[in-house]
Amino acid sequence: MEASPTALAASIRKYRNILILIKGSPDPDAIASSFAMSALCRKLGVSSTIVAVKKISLPENQSFIATLDIPIRFAPDLPDIRHFDAYIVTDFQSPAAHEIAGDLPCAVFIDHHEHDGREARADFSLRNTDAGSTCTIIALLLKEMGGGLEPSDMVPVSTALLYGIYTDTDKYSHAGRLDYEALDYLSAFSDHEAFNKISSTPLSRETLELLKTAGRVKIAHKDWLIAGLGYVSADNRDSIAVIADFLLKREKYQTVIVFAAIESEDRKRLTLDASLRSASDVLNLNDVIKAITAEGGARKFKGAYQVNMDYFSRCPDHALLWEMIRLTTIDVLKRSRDGLYITELKGFYNKLKHRIRRRLG
Repeated sequence: MEASPTALAASIRKYRNILILIKGSPDPDAIASSFAMSALCRKLGVSSTIVAVKKISLPENQSFIATLDIPIRFAPDLPDIRHFDAYIVTDFQSPAAHEIAGDLPCAVFIDHHEHDGREARADFSLRNTDAGSTCTIIALLLKEMGGGLEPSDMVPVSTALLYGIYTDTDKYSHAGRLDYEALDYLSAFSDHEAFNKISSTPLSRETLELLKTAGRVKIAHKDWLIAGLGYVSADNRDSIAVIADFLLKREKYQTVIVFAAIESEDRKRLTLDASLRSASDVLNLNDVIKAITAEGGARKFKGAYQVNMDYFSRCPDHALLWEMIRLTTIDVLKRSRDGLYITELKGFYNKLKHRIRRRLG
């Protein structure tokens, strides 16, 4: 199907009640793009529910949701899907949703990451890796629609999309042409006072403590900086990305990786979470991550991956388990850095090819 605003509207109108699923970490780009999809469904006369299977932990993200009154249901288990006749996924590498049992169709899939290779159909599918955020793509679709959303939705949704672009482009430092076009459109409708309130929310005490830990445990390997934070509660998992951003700006290394063992409150769930940040113009973080695990991905300059370790959650020696996780992860990352020559060549070639295509029009 053609990836146009008309096709997007037609794909949504096919259904009566749509589940909007936030598959990965509910960061501002995922939250705002889902919020916009919910408002678009409402304009088209279609019911929708936003559900995130992971909690948020950062105070600024909590403030983001509260200030703009974004209706998200946080639940480790999805609601009864028999109430829905389709689902929407934004800001994730694939529309495939193993969380959803049965044959529920995907109505809409919009993303800005590299493709992860998994095939899944969607009535409307749009991926643009030139966009700095999924919010950018959705803002430009709304712009093309002309009428936009309902008047009561335009201000909060535009403000949310603006903040999603702001965070995913690292405060506009990696914004490109499409992002600035979207920002220009959104700024006319946004509540800038609300935006400033959200963006000025201070870091939590837990994040600051983890930042101190990173300073103590960080190690260097060539032009990479690696920091293993130990056990971090699921409520604070988003701090990992914040610390990776901070270290990249403050330390003189091309690439930063921050990882931790994320543990549920009942100690029944355990995952390894890693956030990657890079200032390299040729390093393809997505290739680096995919060589480690399929459960993760990246776009230019930032990425993340997870490894399920539930089997080890009942290990009686907590300290020994972390030491195994730490040593194994550092070794995997060091080997990844040592094998980068081919990846860097590929990144340079792709960048050159992209420049040639742009010049040829």
